Amino acid sequence: MVGLFVEGWYPSEEKALMNTPLFTMAASLLTMAFPILMLISGKYTFLVPWMISISAILLGIALLSTFVQRRVLVMYRSVHLSVVFLVLSILFSFIEGVSPWFALLFCIGLFTTTFRVANKTSAGYGVQFRREWKPTTYLKLHPNRMSEWKILNAKPTSGLMAVSRTNRQLAVMYCEFSEGECWLHLDVFSSDIFDLDGFVIEED
Repeated sequence: MVGLFVEGWYPSEEKALMNTPLFTMAASLLTMAFPILMLISGKYTFLVPWMISISAILLGIALLSTFVQRRVLVMYRSVHLSVVFLVLSILFSFIEGVSPWFALLFCIGLFTTTFRVANKTSAGYGVQFRREWKPTTYLKLHPNRMSEWKILNAKPTSGLMAVSRTNRQLAVMYCEFSEGECWLHLDVFSSDIFDLDGFVIEED
């Protein structure tokens, strides 16, 4: 892959841990099945809003545990859509006069979008790189890359330093500090190969 070991860049050692998303999503399928049976049979329907809410909460946990593993997901539309579905599924569950089927459909939509996010994350979609960085060195990108990138904070920080949103990629940059060392991280969400050659300009 282009970019590996270019100018001090190394593949990130971080690997996605998907145990929590896997089990919570599996549990949500069960709690979604109960409301369907209740609505079809007409029995215990007073439990339907609570079961749908439990499903939504479980999927929210799955989404959160996936989201925290890839900083770039903060810009991923499926994550944004999942949050909307989460709120709507719980909200519509307790609105009187509205069919609980609407809440259930939103919950199913939440499962679909959450699965999409978790599936790509577990498959290592995109690339993650890192390189040693001086804590006193401000981030400066090559002028040719500035049409695709926006620097939010050039000073090394654990928050987002730069972001990129194009038709072909989502990407973020941030720093991690450990034991006196500073590492600049690049997280790219794209199926395209990312070329790191001449990407950053390191100046004191």
